Amino acid sequence: MTTFSFEPRDDDVLWSPDTRPEHPGRPEHPELTGADFSIDFFKADLQLVVHGVDLSLRTSGLPVVDFALMLEYARRELQSGSGIVVETSVTQDVFSFSREATTITLTTNYAPDVAELTWAELGQLTERAKSEAFRLITTAHPELRNNVWLRETVGPPAE
Repeated sequence: MTTFSFEPRDDDVLWSPDTRPEHPGRPEHPELTGADFSIDFFKADLQLVVHGVDLSLRTSGLPVVDFALMLEYARRELQSGSGIVVETSVTQDVFSFSREATTITLTTNYAPDVAELTWAELGQLTERAKSEAFRLITTAHPELRNNVWLRETVGPPAE
């Protein structure tokens, strides 16, 4: 069983519905871009426990979209390969995936334990991370449902 959630960080002002969802440093082009979602805003702590192995991560710089896209990239690469090492863009936390016949082994550079999950569980975790990132962001700022990049990249949750 995999337990997963994002815990939005209080120190990221864009989680507040009272803050306009735009880049404060670009008054000439304030709309949020892919880089803004992936690198600058909507940061959270990660709660991730895979079959009892705690891979949770508390950091000041993990955007939820960055983590979701990192998982998506790893899953795509594992379709044709036996392993991949990926890292989060801002915090540079490393996740190593190795694919065997029926299991995927997951290790990180910040937790000493090794987790194992199935291919289906990795797919479910990836889709859940994307869905949860979209849900959290658009709950704080419903108008971001209209952001084309966000919608096409992490998409609205499947219904």
